[in-house]
Amino acid sequence: MTNTATIPLRLHAAGVAGPGADWWDRFFPEGLPQEWQLEYYTHYYSRLLLPGVVWANAEPPFGDWAEAVPSALRLTLEWPADLAPQAGAEQVRVLAQAIGDRLQAVAPGPMGPEGVAAIRAVMESVGLGHVRVYEAGESRPLASAEAAWFYPPGLNDQGGAWQVEPRAGLDAPGWRALVEALSQAGGTGETLVFLRARPERLSDFRTIAALLGVG
Repeated sequence: MTNTATIPLRLHAAGVAGPGADWWDRFFPEGLPQEWQLEYYTHYYSRLLLPGVVWANAEPPFGDWAEAVPSALRLTLEWPADLAPQAGAEQVRVLAQAIGDRLQAVAPGPMGPEGVAAIRAVMESVGLGHVRVYEAGESRPLASAEAAWFYPPGLNDQGGAWQVEPRAGLDAPGWRALVEALSQAGGTGETLVFLRARPERLSDFRTIAALLGVG
């Protein structure tokens, strides 16, 4: 059995989709149709978190998922705490039929262990047992962040994930403080850091993480 304690922490910055939000929309060329945003995003980055209001929307903001999600993009779905497991699993099944292995993981909102177990059970029941399901998100205080949630890895998994809303107007020292705080928060292995910020800031994060030896 692999000893996960020996696997060094590696922080990998990724984006959070925010169609309609200024911090998201300003990343794209003026006039670019929303249906093309994921294609444009994937020219620069390959992983993205979809909040529940995006993927569970009856009218997907990016249009037809099969056409909107490029083959190189890997998606993690934020599962709202108030979304019933059976209803959510059916919506995930429909999305998975459209995008296949581009669906990588599910990050549950704050809930008890029984809620996460129910999500895993219904995902298995609709043929999606291979999709990774993190443990429920836990709010954590973090330097240079307005809010942060950590999703611990599931049983036999390595590396968890973060969703972080950085403080507005962070300068270079502020971003360094954020990366350092994440590196000191514990954990091992590849850990995704989904930043609710303008996508170009992902490159700043990655540069600092690499310089600090955790990227």
